[in-house]
Amino acid sequence: MCKRMKKYLVFVLLVAVVLPSVMVSAAPLPLESNENDEVILTVNVGSKEGEIGYSDSLAGGGEGPEAFTVIDDIVYIVDNVNKRVNIYDEKGFINDIDVSYISYVRSIAVSEKYIYLMDYDAGMIYKISTNGKIENEIKLPSNMDNYLMKRLYVRDDGSVWLYYEEKRNGVENAGVDFSFLVDDLGVNNSNIQGYSINGQVAYNVDYCDDNIITIYGSSVDSDAESTVQNIKLISNEIISSADVLYMDDSTVYVDVFEMCDTSVTGGEYTVRKYVDSKCEEISVIGFDDYWFMPNNLIQVSDDGNLYQIKCFENNIQIIKKRFVKTDEYSSSIETLKKTLESIEDEQGRGVNAVTINAPNNKTTTMNNAMSCCQLSWTYTANNAVNPDSSNVTKPDYLVGVSFPSSQTGIPYCWGGFDGITTSSSSAWTSFADAMSKKKFAGNVNTSTSGYQSGTAGFDCSGFVSSVAGFSSKLSTSNLASSTYTYSVSAANRSLYDIYVKSGTHVLYYVGTSTNGINTREATTTGDDKTKLYTRSNTWISSYSLRRYNGW
Repeated sequence: MCKRMKKYLVFVLLVAVVLPSVMVSAAPLPLESNENDEVILTVNVGSKEGEIGYSDSLAGGGEGPEAFTVIDDIVYIVDNVNKRVNIYDEKGFINDIDVSYISYVRSIAVSEKYIYLMDYDAGMIYKISTNGKIENEIKLPSNMDNYLMKRLYVRDDGSVWLYYEEKRNGVENAGVDFSFLVDDLGVNNSNIQGYSINGQVAYNVDYCDDNIITIYGSSVDSDAESTVQNIKLISNEIISSADVLYMDDSTVYVDVFEMCDTSVTGGEYTVRKYVDSKCEEISVIGFDDYWFMPNNLIQVSDDGNLYQIKCFENNIQIIKKRFVKTDEYSSSIETLKKTLESIEDEQGRGVNAVTINAPNNKTTTMNNAMSCCQLSWTYTANNAVNPDSSNVTKPDYLVGVSFPSSQTGIPYCWGGFDGITTSSSSAWTSFADAMSKKKFAGNVNTSTSGYQSGTAGFDCSGFVSSVAGFSSKLSTSNLASSTYTYSVSAANRSLYDIYVKSGTHVLYYVGTSTNGINTREATTTGDDKTKLYTRSNTWISSYSLRRYNGW
């Protein structure tokens, strides 16, 4: 097999990928055609019964629904903001389950008797009954990292497994993925290499180079009668990622991102059905009108239906997606690339005459970022005395914490610039100094005008600009401008380049993950603090890839 190499981000715009081997169509359908898609559920955004919540602001990443599943026409959606699992049928809301203990759930699996929640930020898997009773709290073993958890899935025999990305070659290259039996996790750690629904055949994704991906099938059970497929994907552009979503005895469902080699992240996203190693049908995953962008948009039910969650400003929809024959589509990637290149040209015309280099080099920036994410400090009652309850809100992960308690990372603080050697106020010199001087730890009230006096911590741009050595806090708009950074193409991406969306969010790229990138960032998503995290290709859509001047 080829060594797995770098993968790249995708911003999905008009979305339908057809690789050269299947590009045949005399009269292709419009790429945005969705006449056979069916909206099976519409839910209002809010906090009332049956509604799904968004965080007050999407600054710092924001929070919203990340996990859903459809079982026998029953829809389960995890409401990360209101801390509950909402359950619906074709008539609407049925009931909800209180899960006030969760941090940030990215995957849900429903077996015959139990519901399993993959709490990504906490590194926990909760096994609960349908009435909400916690049957087991399964802590991720110490030799496994929470940021490498991909998703939960249910096997044909009813067992629930964790699909996990096994790192082996450092931050740039990922190893072979494994599936772990959840109920055995941390005990015997029963596992198999790859992803398997029937327990007989497993699939692994191998990245040969930027333009070729092979999905290998292998027999887990020597007596297996199921079809073993080897699937090869070839593209004229960069294949950012491919993932096996589901499989049955004859069909393998694969989602594919194909990306243009531009600094403005853009590309196409589809889900394909493979039978006997041949792509038979394709479904388009559209990205228009998203208000909140989850990391996970799609899932395949155990009856082979594909569903997409769409998060609008005032409501959320679950859509049953259509598949069409492969030869009814042709790719829009060339047209899209020209559009992105014109955007690049326009951005280039705005280059300022004066540029400012980052004070720190890449190595120092990396070490500083790691130090902030790994900083150990003691949270005391003095650091929880709110200086202005109308404008300051305690970070979620510090709510209900006993005093004193040991903490790791620097809490999210709107407008904050308090790091290892930088500060938001002349009254202290660093975050650690602010804590010793009894300042309030963090502030996630992002609806206020900016930094609130007496608080300490980082917001996203405060973190990014502090560890790079700037003496004052830069905004996301500053970091997206040619004064401080310059555009980098996807093929030339390097560690500690930044992904930035002016006025919204900024983060450091620190390596690839199976479906996106690893990051270091200050965020309000989940545990609202500086941390090592992952962002999917879908989540990072519309961000620009940039590098500090002088690097």
